[in-house]
This record gives sequence, structure tokens and C-alpha cells, in this order.
Amino acid sequence: MAGNPNQDFRATQEAFTRYVRDPEANPPPPGSKPERMAWYAKLFFNNIDGTLENAFPALRASLDADAWQALTRPFFRDHPAHSPILRDLPAEFLAFLQENPTLADWQRELAAYELARFDLMAEDADPAPDDLDPDGDLLAGQPVVSSLARLMVTAYPVDRIAAALEAAATPEIPPAGMHHLLLHRDANGAPFALALTPGSAQLFLALAEADGQTGHATIAQLAEGFGRPVDELLGFADEQLAEWRAQGILLGARPPE
Repeated sequence: MAGNPNQDFRATQEAFTRYVRDPEANPPPPGSKPERMAWYAKLFFNNIDGTLENAFPALRASLDADAWQALTRPFFRDHPAHSPILRDLPAEFLAFLQENPTLADWQRELAAYELARFDLMAEDADPAPDDLDPDGDLLAGQPVVSSLARLMVTAYPVDRIAAALEAAATPEIPPAGMHHLLLHRDANGAPFALALTPGSAQLFLALAEADGQTGHATIAQLAEGFGRPVDELLGFADEQLAEWRAQGILLGARPPE
């Protein structure tokens, strides 16, 4: 009696997948050419490995070739992919890395920073409000924060660590502390990070969470929370808002309600 063609095809597919993921532990599908299957296994792994190296260049630079493949090989072999889209792999790789005991804490945090940069390059900005005035008064009006701007709080200065590694230099790894990074894209679409003071970070969060408030009202609330006169913060805040507008982090202002 002839076998079920669908079952035979599925069995061949499963044997192909097992071999490609782990050619050292699995035989190639029956009837296949070993040299061709070896080529497929190398092609698939190199495709995944290259995607991850492009997404995490600084993490890759922090490891030698064997240590890097000690991460990417098990990921390729064992990790169950939750998306068929190649671009989604870096996020799954980051989740895989968070459970890896061979990485230092700063390397796991570096990987999270690199994924944020990677995602930022492909993210679409929200449309600007119809009543946005790019040159509007950021204190009297309602400042509009770019939807691409995001704040990261990290234990290590991962922006400086990444820059050193990408320049083939040895990074300085300080003791764990608290660092505030504001990520955005420049006019050419390249991601960048700004190191913020705790005060600037609180100002950004207040602006991002403000609901119909003017810039002046938002700063007044911050001043009240700090227990300081609003006039003490206005000068600093006005300069900071103008700088963020020049960097595209603030798109401008809407008229006050």
C-alpha cells in the first residue's frame, strides 16, 4: 500500500528542519545529497547569524568569534521562533540573551540598548497634529513630543560602551549606577542617544505625559514637586526645550487650550 504523500512530505520537511538547525546531531533527509544539505545548513545559519550581528554590532564586538557563536548557535538550534519575519528575530534573540549566564550584566543591558536603536530605525513616526506650529511658543503653547523619542534608564552607560566597541576600542565599564538616555532619530534616520541629567529626564517624562498642558504649566508642576520656585526652573527648562526642538525631539507646539 502506498504511503500518504502528505505525511511523507511532512516527514521530509521535519527531517530537513532538524538537520538545518543541528546538522551535527541529525542526519539529512533520506535521499538528499549530503553536500547540498550541508550547504543549506550553512546558508540558513549564516543568514540568521548575519541578521543578529547587524542588529547587535557592539555586543558582537565585545565577544570573540567562538563566544559569539556560542550564543547564536544555540539560539538557532533551540529557540522556537514566534514570528516568520526575519526582522523580528533580534527581539527574540534579546529575550534569549536575558537568560544566558555567560554574559555580563552590562552586555545584556547593551543588547537591550542596541535592540532599541534597531527598532527605532524601522519605526514609523505618528502623524503630527493638524494644529502643530513647528515654531510655536514651547512655554505658552503645548509642546508636542515626537512619537519616536524614548527614555531608557540603565545601570551602565551603554551609549558610551557601544561607541567604544564600534570604534574597536576597549570600553570602560564602571560600577553599576543610574543613567538616563533619550533615544531619537536624526534627519537622516540614524538613531542617536542623549545622556540626560535626572532633572532633564523628569522634564522629558513630564512633557511626554502632559495632557493638554502648556509647557509653563508642566514646568510649574515639576517645580512644585521639587519644592522650588517655578522661576528657578524656567530658564533651564526654556533652554532645554529649545535644544530638544532643534534635535527633533519636540516637534513644536500646539495652541493652548
